[in-house]
Amino acid sequence: MMDATAPREPEEPLIRFERFTFRYPPPVAGAAPVTALEEITLEVAAGEFLGITGSTGSGKSALCLAIAGLIPQETGGIIGGRVVVAGWDTRYTPVPQLATRVGIVFQDPESNLVGLSVEDEVAFGPENLGIPPAEIGRRIDWVLAVTGLAHERLRPSAHLSGGQKQRLAIAAVLAMQPQILVLDEPTAQLDPLGKQDVIAAIERLRQQLGRRLTIVLVESDTELLSRFADRVAVLHAGRIALEGAPRAVFSRTEELAALGVRVPPLAELAAWLNRALGAELSFLSLNEAEAALARLLEQRGPMGPNDHPPLRESREGHRAGRTSQLHRASAGAFTAVSHQPNSLVDIQDVRYRYGGVYPALDGVSLRIEASEFLALVGPNGSGKTTLAKHCNGLLRPESGRVLVDGQDTRITRVGQLARTVGYAFQNPDHQLFLPSVAEELAYGPRNLGLHGPELRARVEGALERFGLVHLRDRHPTLLGRGLRQLVAIAAVYAMSPRLLILDEPTGGLDGRTTGRLMAALDELVVEGQSVLLITHDLRLVAEHARRVVLMHEGRILGDGSPREILTDEALLEQAGMMPPTIARLARSLARYGIPPALTVAEFAEALLARLTTSAPIPPREGEPA
Repeated sequence: MMDATAPREPEEPLIRFERFTFRYPPPVAGAAPVTALEEITLEVAAGEFLGITGSTGSGKSALCLAIAGLIPQETGGIIGGRVVVAGWDTRYTPVPQLATRVGIVFQDPESNLVGLSVEDEVAFGPENLGIPPAEIGRRIDWVLAVTGLAHERLRPSAHLSGGQKQRLAIAAVLAMQPQILVLDEPTAQLDPLGKQDVIAAIERLRQQLGRRLTIVLVESDTELLSRFADRVAVLHAGRIALEGAPRAVFSRTEELAALGVRVPPLAELAAWLNRALGAELSFLSLNEAEAALARLLEQRGPMGPNDHPPLRESREGHRAGRTSQLHRASAGAFTAVSHQPNSLVDIQDVRYRYGGVYPALDGVSLRIEASEFLALVGPNGSGKTTLAKHCNGLLRPESGRVLVDGQDTRITRVGQLARTVGYAFQNPDHQLFLPSVAEELAYGPRNLGLHGPELRARVEGALERFGLVHLRDRHPTLLGRGLRQLVAIAAVYAMSPRLLILDEPTGGLDGRTTGRLMAALDELVVEGQSVLLITHDLRLVAEHARRVVLMHEGRILGDGSPREILTDEALLEQAGMMPPTIARLARSLARYGIPPALTVAEFAEALLARLTTSAPIPPREGEPA
């Protein structure tokens, strides 16, 4: 009889990398193999939630493919060491056999979809696993509810927005109920609440299933990892640079920044205040931050009439050069007034339905002027991309009209409109097709009639501005998703449009590359071009945009400065959104005299001003002085 008190043997990890090295085959004849992973040693226990982050091109996607056995079985290449998953060596176990244990959601959601209706996409995997029809039906109901797609059940997947396609890709894999769920940047195109809802639902499922579900999540949104992951590994140049609990990893803010990783805003704030105050603050959640900072502020006296901390003029205020006012229209929407005449784009009461059936825009009016940095925000499926595609004639209104530099898009060729409006798509693979980066950048200007020294100057300028000089001769399809995104943007920029539209351009980009891109966009606006940025990253909006347009269900709910839109909780709630983390923290501490703030620097300055200008609370009666 076994002694119940005897110590148990430690269980084998469910996933084990043993000094694993992988090099892709040479991109061209005579070139060297491309190293993706180098000497990776990593173990993942059954039931663990492992977060992976790192710089662009650090090997994150390769690590996911290795777990699923797609590396090396489908990619070829040179390997060293081995990966063992559920006791199977991925070098020799067929990929279909591994797929009975490992479900993978690829970085590009369209790679997971086969072009059916939403419910058929979800049913496809379980049907191939031989799941009984009644059980498949139950799974479809559950995953569509979890991912917020229940109302889109019968819609063709091709008619979904980019964010909705990401939700569907996750739903399709969840429906197979794998033992290991590998997610490669699955939320890059989801709105903030959508991100939290989907990952929170997966986390609840893990809690219910315990050791029966293990999660490996690759994510550039480190704030999301700080909330949900048990452990975080940071990759850099194919190696593990940092590893540990989220609090330990994300407290190393300077190292993360050096590695090109965007630090969670609350961890960045704690580090900022620690340097300024000589403190040892540590917080990753809003509740932790509010409690820690309230303790600091409670040592100060009540606010006097002249004690409100000075707040430096906001970025959008001193750069905008335009007046923005908000008023509520009779239909309940917000409309911007006091715009300048002679707009680059003038959208007038536009309505549009996909296939003549699915409503996308419902009476939208908007003017975009010269030297604007406009952010278009809103939940998935709110009509952002549809509206943007009306700005360059890719879509034409069913009713209403769109004027681009005075030209009616209903009767003007797209090629002619492209001289004024450039569009970088949400998925860079929809616009890259030439054998080198330099040729991609030359294609558009050449079609506009440029040649010789002028064409070369355009290409060189674009390579330099977006940090692509060292990649000029590389084939775009051999680059990582983030770098392909930069190439696509640079190719549009090279055409020198007066309005540059970027649809979710930072998906898959690391912190350093995102910073470089946003700095380049800031420079363009200073030089007189306009930028329309479609994004779910409200942190970027707060730091860079001058004007924000909020959409919901095909209509514009708000149009104003970042401070006006991003601190209006009622307005954002109406759109199913919420203010950025720092704005919510500032509001929670308003009782201590903290004014509204959007960025870490702005909040930290206001807090320090409050701490240094207020008198301490006098001791209560009977307490020592």
